[in-house]
Amino acid sequence: MSTRENHIGICKNVPNLISSFVDAFVDYSFSGIFSPHHPTPLNDTPPPQTRFEKPDRLVAIGDLHGDLEKSKEAFRIAGLIDSSDRWTGGSTVVVQVGDVLDRGGDELKILYFLERLKREAEREGGKVVTMNGNHEIMNVEGDFRFVTKEGLEEFRVWSDWYCLGNRMKSLCQGLDKVKDPYEGIPTSFPRAKAECFEGIRARIAALRPEGPIAKRFLSKNQTVAVVGDSVFVHGGLLAEHIEFGLERMNEEVAGWINGLRGGRYAPGYCRGGNSVVWLRKFSDERPHRCDCAALEHALSTIPGVKRMIMGHTIQEAGINGVCDDKAIRIDVGMSKGCSDGLPEVLEIRKDSGVRIVTSNPLYKENPSSRVAPESKAGLGLLVPVEHVPKQVEVKA
Repeated sequence: MSTRENHIGICKNVPNLISSFVDAFVDYSFSGIFSPHHPTPLNDTPPPQTRFEKPDRLVAIGDLHGDLEKSKEAFRIAGLIDSSDRWTGGSTVVVQVGDVLDRGGDELKILYFLERLKREAEREGGKVVTMNGNHEIMNVEGDFRFVTKEGLEEFRVWSDWYCLGNRMKSLCQGLDKVKDPYEGIPTSFPRAKAECFEGIRARIAALRPEGPIAKRFLSKNQTVAVVGDSVFVHGGLLAEHIEFGLERMNEEVAGWINGLRGGRYAPGYCRGGNSVVWLRKFSDERPHRCDCAALEHALSTIPGVKRMIMGHTIQEAGINGVCDDKAIRIDVGMSKGCSDGLPEVLEIRKDSGVRIVTSNPLYKENPSSRVAPESKAGLGLLVPVEHVPKQVEVKA
């Protein structure tokens, strides 16, 4: 081999190494987290996994809405992270049912936090599954009705670092020209204040289909997931959704977010009141208002599934179950941008069934309580109107 050929062989990967270094530099500068990048051509990206084996321990976490500290507290009370925010959950499988975005100022930081936990959990034999909620779908579509001023600023700061990284990459010969993330985005918005323009532009650039944040984080989310005998969805599932195909929905939504399908708007089953991310037929805090017949019909079409676990609708009195505990609602409004509720998580163990873990000191007197005192089995129909103790209190 000639000296020139040897030189080319050694140096041919230098541009990609530089690109990876720049990406790590940008991530750490923005979030304080080193996140290794493994760029994969979009056409080679596998669709999100839909079905998972029943684990020894399953933990479900509700809507997070831009509140990083409350998010960490939810993971901590479940014994999933330590005081340094490192994974301690072992082989536990965690499902976070969506709505990381909107109503708070730490949306991106939560996405980075969850991404790091995914890698740490995998190394320990565990798994963190993240899902699309209606607010993820809205933001990819460019619907920013529930964005906060702090949320816009967080995206603006991220954009400054991201664009700096792109300028650094442009100095390296051998790298493909980086696409301008702002291509086609207007510089002003008639119905917004001028001081919000840059934040809005940054948010559109990051979250629109094929945007760097949408592609990197949201495209890997599930829209529906079956874990053992539980099916997870943000709003709810009807029989018509299941007939359409759970895997098909995951594949199509991921493709849309990656910019491979459709245009600006999500598939129809993610839009409107009866869609999988907006449905509230099983979420009303008044049990008699829940459509148990539609729930039974839907569950009967997924072999082996006993219950549907969903977020989306805040349960003021905490996590609860209706329709003989076949619908379990886990959005407790924990974000300060919602109702500033006390963090609670749902736990399902192979050996001991279902329980709720909470940071609510009301239940400190009875730390071994698993079900409501009047219950016969399971969650004991944990309906909020009864206001009965139902949780296991754990200090964050």
